[in-house]
This record gives sequence, structure tokens and C-alpha cells, in this order.
Amino acid sequence: MTRSYKRIGSVVLSLVLLCMLALGAGAASSSKVGVKFWKEKSDKESMANTGIDADRDATLTRQSNGTYTLTLPIQQVSKMGVTGYLSGLTIGDVTYSGTVSGDISKGTAVLTIKNLPASVLTGSDANKALTVTCNIQMDLSVLGEINTTARMCIWVK
Repeated sequence: MTRSYKRIGSVVLSLVLLCMLALGAGAASSSKVGVKFWKEKSDKESMANTGIDADRDATLTRQSNGTYTLTLPIQQVSKMGVTGYLSGLTIGDVTYSGTVSGDISKGTAVLTIKNLPASVLTGSDANKALTVTCNIQMDLSVLGEINTTARMCIWVK
């Protein structure tokens, strides 16, 4: 009888571990998302939208700690004749700096922003958008970091 209990216990434990492994792998899956910025208190699009490459997909990955990693395909953005690129976001009082990989001039640049809160998933409705500050890295010798306040929506495609 004791052997039967041990065998049943090991089978149950194996099933529990298998389920935990499957849930853990699902938690780190990526979803293609849409990202749009609007000017604050307006229905017009923000300048930050020109920094996102619409021809490539943005992804949102849920991390095991409940936060998200946003991967944005970025391109050059122009303001006052100076070119730059998106370099991060500020939501409320918290700044989320991104890591840029790839080459902006060749159209392969990607901005990765980690540890975004779950509240970034606002849906495509501009009325429910979060107010964020888009950090745009411009020519450091002239302008430094330019920030533009906008409303941001991220939704799963």
C-alpha cells in the first residue's frame, strides 16, 4: 500500500511540475501589438508616431514578474531640422529607459523597454489612453533629450 501512495504521489508531483512549466512558458510569450500616440488633450497624432516604423511589428511580452517588455521598431524622427529617435517613455513619475539595437539609418533599429506595468494595455480607444512622455533622443551637441507629452495606447492585434 505504501508503494502505491509513493507512486501516485510522484505522478501527481510530476503533473504539477509539468503544469507549472507550461504556465511559465506561456507567461513569457510575445504578442504583436499596435502602438499609437496622440497629442495630449487632442485627437491629433503626436510627433512620437513618426518615430515608430509602421512597416514592422511591435511586440509586447509578459514577464514572469507581471510586467511587460515592449519592443518597438523605430526610425528617425525630425523636429526643427534635427533628427533623432525614440529612446524611452515616462509614465507618471517613472521613466522607462529603452535599449536601442540595430541600425537606425538602415531601418533595422529596435527599442526595447522593460518592466512596463500591466496598465500599458489600454486598448485602441484614445479616451482610455495613458498619458506618457515620449523621450526622443536628438543630436546631443545641440538639443539633448527632447520630451513630448502624449497619450499612448497599446493593444493586442
